Amino acid sequence: MEDIFAPDGVRTRLINAGLKELDKHGVVDFSLRRVALEAGVSCAAPYRHFKDKDELISAIIDYVMDGWTILSEGITEIYASDNKALIAELSVAGLRFWVGNGNFRTVIMTLGGSEGKRPTGMAQFDEPIKRAVCRYSLEHDGADKDTLCFEILSLLYGAVILVDGGYEDTDRAAEALRLALKSKL
Repeated sequence: MEDIFAPDGVRTRLINAGLKELDKHGVVDFSLRRVALEAGVSCAAPYRHFKDKDELISAIIDYVMDGWTILSEGITEIYASDNKALIAELSVAGLRFWVGNGNFRTVIMTLGGSEGKRPTGMAQFDEPIKRAVCRYSLEHDGADKDTLCFEILSLLYGAVILVDGGYEDTDRAAEALRLALKSKL
């Protein structure tokens, strides 16, 4: 079985080409033919690795979310003894993650959710921040973890929207987010 993280593997090339395709054309106009062309493989190759475009998009989501998991676990390990810093660094990394993954965000925000429930990918993304906020609230009696989670995620997602809209560049938004979290915590 091919290692999906091998940079020269066909499956990985298809996933990376699929990311570019999502960024350029979104889900509605997603084309396996263009993905194959970008990956430098035959038009039949995607079907050797994925049943259809939905399975490739699902693999793209898994691939990118695996990257977030690795990143967030590393940050959690570094800042394990300082929940305030952990929340800030996870939030800034989250800002950079969302800004750096273009149309992927649109896909993940819509898949897996049903009425009244957060999409599965969003919940997976939010989980490390929620865990850090829970630990922080345990250290600080009286801190309402649900309200605090909402406020922190609002700051994060608001920053993402503002960067996407051209209101601020990513680096300045990251510093503003750090400052806002510092005053919040």
